[in-house]
Amino acid sequence: MRIHENTTLFEMTEQFPETIDILVESGFRRMHDPDLRKRFGSSVTVAAAARARGFEPQDFIQRFEAVIDAATTGSPHPPQPPAPQIRVMGLVPCPVRVPMTNVLDSFTDKFSADTGITVDYNLQAAYTGTDWMEENIPAAPSPEDVPEIFLSAGFRLFFTDPRFIALRNSDAFADLTGWDGHNGFGRANALEDPEHRFSVIGVVPAVFMVNRQLLGDRPVPRSWADILTPEFENALALPIGDFDLFDALLLGVHRNFGEAGITQLARNMHQQMHPAQMVAGAQRGSGNPEDGGPVITVMPYFFTRTIPENSPLIPVWPTDGALAAPILLISRRDRPEIVPLVQEISGLPMSRVLSRLGLFPSTHPDNDDFSAEEHPLQWPGWDLLLSPELPQLLDDITGQFHRVLEGRHTAVAPAASVSPDAPTSAGARA
Repeated sequence: MRIHENTTLFEMTEQFPETIDILVESGFRRMHDPDLRKRFGSSVTVAAAARARGFEPQDFIQRFEAVIDAATTGSPHPPQPPAPQIRVMGLVPCPVRVPMTNVLDSFTDKFSADTGITVDYNLQAAYTGTDWMEENIPAAPSPEDVPEIFLSAGFRLFFTDPRFIALRNSDAFADLTGWDGHNGFGRANALEDPEHRFSVIGVVPAVFMVNRQLLGDRPVPRSWADILTPEFENALALPIGDFDLFDALLLGVHRNFGEAGITQLARNMHQQMHPAQMVAGAQRGSGNPEDGGPVITVMPYFFTRTIPENSPLIPVWPTDGALAAPILLISRRDRPEIVPLVQEISGLPMSRVLSRLGLFPSTHPDNDDFSAEEHPLQWPGWDLLLSPELPQLLDDITGQFHRVLEGRHTAVAPAASVSPDAPTSAGARA
């Protein structure tokens, strides 16, 4: 075989220039430019290019080799370019991944039959992380190098990765939902992007689950200020493995309580624990003081519905607002044919999946399942999310948290209570 999966696009096109047209027809339009072909193509393998366009690598290779054979033999019938395609890539909350996929299944069959455009979608559970999304995106992408639609339960990739910041700044994305504003919940929490580039279709709220058997004579904590006190040192289970929710937790604590809050949060951490583990433990009868488990678990609101009757666990929606990670819908501006699909993903049926099956408050203008008054929220704010300071701020406070966590057993400084009035950095106030 003259081409293999690890061949770079630049190597292939240098040896076989006839493959350039196939790359361009497959969506890699920059391949016509020799300088861009060298710079971009040197870092992208054939396998990565195939997966970025929704193809199996061997199918892509066969297409190239057929073109090479046609050029060698003088065949007048080279293979036709692939059919138009829309790619949807997503990290979505685990409780709604299957029902969201079912909504897409039923719509895309008809959409493809009506338009001749195939839809390739891959929705993974958010806990798998963003590595699989990042690995097929080149170092300096143009819009055509990335999928037409992204779904993401979180914001780190899209607000801190230099590649997406560059795409955002080049006006590559647009809010194509067609909504005339958000519902009351979205308006009260200012969830609508003022630049109309990103669509927040819902949020994942972080709340508390309090174990009464381990609480002792302490009052039930009702706010973030309550749990960031020395009396809950070594008492919290935190969602460190849920990177985007943990980012929201760190940003919210830092915004309200500054570096002292991050330090106290790390001192108060007992262990990393998935919410389902704590609920399962309560069902098995653990949660006794002798077990030494976490007194409070910070968790997505969804898991409160899994608490069994007569459980020692009490769900608490913080009075100062649940900290929230967004469920983002990100659409490329340059592909108007994706609008029907975007509007299906952001439509009322999908909104009901989020709010009713996942207990994730939706922002759809016709969805009133969550009221802002009964479910207060803490949102990082668009000024911070769009700030050039955000990537460094997240790195700094994440590093601070882990340094305190690693060194707390040898620390000699006494724990100090934090206050909502504690000073914050300029970046946290942005």
